[in-house]
Amino acid sequence: MRDNQLYEGYEKLSRFRNSIKNSKLILNIEDHGAGSRVLKTNLRAVKDILKHNCSTEKDAQLLYRLCTYFKVNQVLELGTSLGIATHAMATARPQAKITTVEGSASIYELAKKALVKEGLKNVYTVHSTFKNFFETRKEDRTKYDLIFIDGHHSGEATLQYFESILDRVHNDTVVVFDDIYWSEDMTRAWNEICKHSKVTASVDCFDFGMVFFRKEQLQERFYVKL
Repeated sequence: MRDNQLYEGYEKLSRFRNSIKNSKLILNIEDHGAGSRVLKTNLRAVKDILKHNCSTEKDAQLLYRLCTYFKVNQVLELGTSLGIATHAMATARPQAKITTVEGSASIYELAKKALVKEGLKNVYTVHSTFKNFFETRKEDRTKYDLIFIDGHHSGEATLQYFESILDRVHNDTVVVFDDIYWSEDMTRAWNEICKHSKVTASVDCFDFGMVFFRKEQLQERFYVKL
């Protein structure tokens, strides 16, 4: 995870981020999560959403490396936002299928257009709340190699989504949670997830948290400063 190598794809990530940053658009968003700690109105400038509600450059690069290292083929992202993390994961593994879910119509449309403009053929954008996404896909038996949960910053909701994905993971799946120290509620949920009987290892990177399900490994918690 700690890797100082300058990957060729990083330049693409930087260009995409700058293209979003230069947008002059103001969106009227539907916030289905815990809201923003900074932006208190539903009318939000794209550049402000990027600054306060999207994966940082460092986090996007980490997701890029994770997808590359684990050679993922099926990825699920809960919380597209402006597509920063989506773009990073899709760029890392062009042969993978990246399914990304966003509840706000205006953000969904902007991210979809931006990702299409990048020429990414492996991204499947879904406009839906997370709850409805799972309810309408009960018969879907897809097992994901990586799941990135970054949307509803509520401890209770995070636990519910974690339970919802348990039948969609396999022995080598990695689940990544964003903002595990967003609030006491989120940290409490993170600690509960780490103790879950199906989780055999967890990695706390402070802003990100990762859990694994490898049956051959004893339950253990790791702390890594990136």
